[in-house]
Amino acid sequence: MAANTTKIKSTGIICKGNVEKNYEKVPMEVFDYIQLDLISHTDLVVYMKLYQYYNVEIGYAYPTIPQLMFLTNVGGKSTIHKSLKNLEIVGLIQKGKTLKGNNIYVVYKPLDKAELYECVPEKVVKLRERETDLVAMAENDKERFHQHMLDKQNEDKDGN
Repeated sequence: MAANTTKIKSTGIICKGNVEKNYEKVPMEVFDYIQLDLISHTDLVVYMKLYQYYNVEIGYAYPTIPQLMFLTNVGGKSTIHKSLKNLEIVGLIQKGKTLKGNNIYVVYKPLDKAELYECVPEKVVKLRERETDLVAMAENDKERFHQHMLDKQNEDKDGN
């Protein structure tokens, strides 16, 4: 997002439970792929656009690279190609070609958490280590804040 972002007023309507049209259901398991550092946030946006454009009747999505660049606001072809490669490596899409040579994409449902974790145990270990580090950081921040409040309280007592 640009540094000079225009502030836009919200609708004031809570989103959850109030979206009835113009939406896609997101398979929540795809966020496990992000958490395990298997795909990036950009990869997720590309995946969701392929999912949105998937034609069930013909069995694939067929946006062009420039269309994907426009739809996702990704600035470079190489970034789109990298995302498509990442999505294919982790089994979320399969890329193919039509007889005319146009790209087509089959979009797959993500693995459930247990299946995914079995596939990448080393990533699960790293995720657990990160979780432990973040919990420790939160505890440390809490202790520092508590100490800050005690110090401030003591300063107020000494100043009176």
